[in-house]
Amino acid sequence: MTALKSVLICLLILTSSCHRLPPPAAEVAPSWGEQKTFDYQGIKINYYEAGQGPPVILLHGFGACAYTWRHLAPALAGTRRVFALDLKGHGLSGKPQDGKYAVSDQAEMVAAFIRSLNMQDTVLIGNSLGGEVALMTYFQLREEPPGRIQGLVLIASAGYPQKLPWFVRLARAPVLSNLGRLLPPRFVTGLVLRKCFYDKDKITDEMIDTYAYNGSLPGAAEALRQTALQIIPPDMEAVISRYQTVRVPTLIIWGEQDEVVPLESGRNFHRDIPGSRLVILPRCGHLPQEEEPLETRRVLQNFL
Repeated sequence: MTALKSVLICLLILTSSCHRLPPPAAEVAPSWGEQKTFDYQGIKINYYEAGQGPPVILLHGFGACAYTWRHLAPALAGTRRVFALDLKGHGLSGKPQDGKYAVSDQAEMVAAFIRSLNMQDTVLIGNSLGGEVALMTYFQLREEPPGRIQGLVLIASAGYPQKLPWFVRLARAPVLSNLGRLLPPRFVTGLVLRKCFYDKDKITDEMIDTYAYNGSLPGAAEALRQTALQIIPPDMEAVISRYQTVRVPTLIIWGEQDEVVPLESGRNFHRDIPGSRLVILPRCGHLPQEEEPLETRRVLQNFL
């Protein structure tokens, strides 16, 4: 094992409760929309709402939060009613020790959120883990009154067998739960972001501060570990077989240099989802909405 890998083994353990960070500066907080909460089976789900028009729901990836949509949400809110959710166990949402952190569990929460507001003509937009949650939400709702889900946008979405990125593999290891005192959260957050970005110069202190803070909140480390342990659906092949039954317009956006979820997965989605469109962004990694926000916004707005 190399020295670098030895350091990485200490990884997102460092988001354990012994490293509670102060809140980010005020200007880092969401500057768009209204902060609200949705009560889901007694769990407070944090979200932000802005704009008027057909609804759009933004779903972030593993270990992230609604902050990842800060460049995209304000533009979409000009013509859409936009909801950016913190998934269960992430961001400022509740982090119960109930063990229910599978993709299907998150999808059930999102479906309940849609039902609670009686949404119609909804577009689900998900990055990474959030893309898989978007797909599972679609499958849960498509048998209900027609028109709930109008479209899907999968941004570097999980959904096919692959080698898990190191930060997910390490989060799954029980031994790491005792190593949180070894490294500061900002250091580990920086390592994860460097894996997610092609252009490392686009990683800012604001980003590191925000993600590190959310990862240091009470219960966040265990919620992340449970998410990592359950991130692969036990019926993965059955899930994949359902992609061919998607019957809404689907846009697939991928960074050409994604080192977290390989571009091959994007091509597979394009192959399996009838009528889907695949857009590949050059010189871009796993977070197009953060690394190439203008191009991502342009492609997305054309699709909408």
